[in-house]
Amino acid sequence: MRILSATLTNFRNLAETTLEFSPHVNLLLGRNGEGKTNLLEALNWFALGRSHRGAKADELVAFGQDALHVALSVEEESGAVVACEFGLDRSGGRRLRLDGEPLKGKADLIGRLVTVVFNPDSIGLVRGAPQQRRQFVDQGMAELDAAFLAHLGACQRVLKQKTGLLHDLRRGFGGNGRGREELTAWNRELAYHAAGVCRGRAAYAALLEPYLRTGHEAMAGSVGTVDFDYRPRLESVMKHLISGGGKLPSEDELAGAISAEFDYIMDSEIRRGRPLSGPQFDDFGITLEGVDLRTYGSQGQTRTAAIAMILGRSDVLFGQRRMRPVLFFDDIFSELDRERTRRLQEMSSRDHQVFIASARSDDITGWRPEGLRAWRVQGGRFTAVEGDAITAGD
Repeated sequence: MRILSATLTNFRNLAETTLEFSPHVNLLLGRNGEGKTNLLEALNWFALGRSHRGAKADELVAFGQDALHVALSVEEESGAVVACEFGLDRSGGRRLRLDGEPLKGKADLIGRLVTVVFNPDSIGLVRGAPQQRRQFVDQGMAELDAAFLAHLGACQRVLKQKTGLLHDLRRGFGGNGRGREELTAWNRELAYHAAGVCRGRAAYAALLEPYLRTGHEAMAGSVGTVDFDYRPRLESVMKHLISGGGKLPSEDELAGAISAEFDYIMDSEIRRGRPLSGPQFDDFGITLEGVDLRTYGSQGQTRTAAIAMILGRSDVLFGQRRMRPVLFFDDIFSELDRERTRRLQEMSSRDHQVFIASARSDDITGWRPEGLRAWRVQGGRFTAVEGDAITAGD
């Protein structure tokens, strides 16, 4: 998958422009705050249907403007070229188009443009809160299985209803005496969708682990075996994983076990007024030779493991769907030593289109990959540079 070109209008501080990209390596040089990350955000938005930086629509629209528009020309693995467009209004309005045809919502974007972002926050995949690891796995599995995405969305909607009902029941509002019956109904529906989510997460962890190990060894050398294991909060799911040698039963059988667990803890949930178990509490463990990297890993170990996880996601996608995502490196090389930096650059550019945003041109000193295109970014404006000019002017 390749982004061939982009036309940007009123996106943050970026000047209205059209850029033609290399199918191999694209380098964005400039001081912090000049617009490098803004371009990556604009290119990545269509893949997620949102800003990967968590920004709201009104924060993306340029100052003094009412709306923005970004149009991308994307080459798929088949060689077909598609037009991907999105427009955002400061008031929250959103327009999505694929080859001129409107798309209904974010779910329709899955698989249209696949990207992976590396930035200084990527270390949070190892050291951060469980939510970051859940989001990483959920996004990876959603790229492979539309049914998983449907289960995940339904799970979130039902959980919201259940949470509201538990809050009411704790305060003594029982819904004319039918509160427990209603809670039981929500639990049955939640158990059904939770089974789909848990099975998907377990499957993705199993798919990712061998690629994670290969990528970690390529980055760090033979320093030990990395494991990536699914750690569900639901006891019924954990028991099945243990007894099944890491495999889960059918969705119907698992849903029945989860439903029974919800029934067992119902009184406790009512007393506390909130859900006490479910896939919203799941986590994943990353260990090196049995040592938990979240707790005991060094800065270098956790960063290398996080990068290997993200590269592993690309390999899973290619193995399952024969697709290679576009890779974005946003000021991460300063966090790596020279040897690991060069290994990552060589590994990633071999099979992917890569965008590198850096405040330091020496991040690529001595590295001139095939088809390199470079721009210097200043005040949201892009100036193409070549040859010795790439390393000049830092």
